[in-house]
Amino acid sequence: MAQVTLENVWKIYDGKVVSVKDFNLVIRDREFMVLVGPSGCGKSTTLRMIAGLEEISRGTVKIGDRVVNDIPPKNRDIAMVFQNYALYPHMTVRENMAFGLKLRHLPSTEIRERVEVAAKMLGLEEYLDRKPKALSGGQRQRVAVGRAIVRQPAVFLFDEPLSNLDAKMRVQMRAEISRLQRHLQCTMIYVTHDQIEAMTMGDRICVMKDGVIQQVDEPLNIYNRPCNIFVAGFIGTPPMNFIRGRVEAVDGKPHFYAPGIEFELPQQWYEGAAPVINKPAVLGIRPEAVGESHPDPLGEALFTATVDIVEPMGAEQHVYCTAGENHLVALLAPERHYRIGDTITLSVQLSRLHLFDPESEKALPIYADQH
Repeated sequence: MAQVTLENVWKIYDGKVVSVKDFNLVIRDREFMVLVGPSGCGKSTTLRMIAGLEEISRGTVKIGDRVVNDIPPKNRDIAMVFQNYALYPHMTVRENMAFGLKLRHLPSTEIRERVEVAAKMLGLEEYLDRKPKALSGGQRQRVAVGRAIVRQPAVFLFDEPLSNLDAKMRVQMRAEISRLQRHLQCTMIYVTHDQIEAMTMGDRICVMKDGVIQQVDEPLNIYNRPCNIFVAGFIGTPPMNFIRGRVEAVDGKPHFYAPGIEFELPQQWYEGAAPVINKPAVLGIRPEAVGESHPDPLGEALFTATVDIVEPMGAEQHVYCTAGENHLVALLAPERHYRIGDTITLSVQLSRLHLFDPESEKALPIYADQH
């Protein structure tokens, strides 16, 4: 296996359209790295530059110790799994999985052994003599993964491989790909726009926007310590609530004010919140940090809200509310029945609040060790 290093990588189309900008990232040997971001953020372009399917405008890509900028895809020791499976319809599953090995003129006995091992690993043994049209979407995706596995590459590349599957099959395939990565002890780079896939699969996540890396870290660190408003709003389902207001110093203590919402912030935030004291600020609140009663080591803030929409989810309810001029969603216990128009008192855990500078959109260092 191998480490993948991208140094100052750019992709510029027609000399003016910047798709990827000054991209610097090290994917460690045997790491599962997920590139995540909205459509058009440059994540697939980055993957294709690693694969050699897109020319690099500037910068360096290394696989192991080897610079691969000018090396053709077939010689980069990578295997790629695409969104549309890219299977040959006239070939059987066995033939599809073996095709790349035949091109490399491996002995037939070794090809057969590799295919059978991969098929067993993926539960495809009984489908080896079927053609792709006789398979479900999930089975076709397994064949595409199997075709990559038999090559035994240094790096596996996945480009939105689950996008064409239904919700239940996506969950199953997420678990299977994660299990495979642990079993094979391989380097995997996985592109998705689905932040749930990113959170559940990656050892680390690279969040991208407009061709620029926003934050690289372990999933829970990104969730608990987003570096800016974009990352905070992109990672998390339902997304983080943002309330625009002001932070005022009252008797040396920070207070947050917004229409319909006022409460005292923790005193230990004062230094970290200094850039927005007596200025506009953006408060971030995760939906699960909002409830009807939330005991918290830093205390709780209370405010009233009017119920707009209720979405029963079984184990919880997503309750969309309006507090003053602010719209927010709370994840509440399923036992109580909420009706549209109800006035309810909500509690916010102070230790789980986030504070952002509205000009730079960067998170302010208020956390200490509260998470």
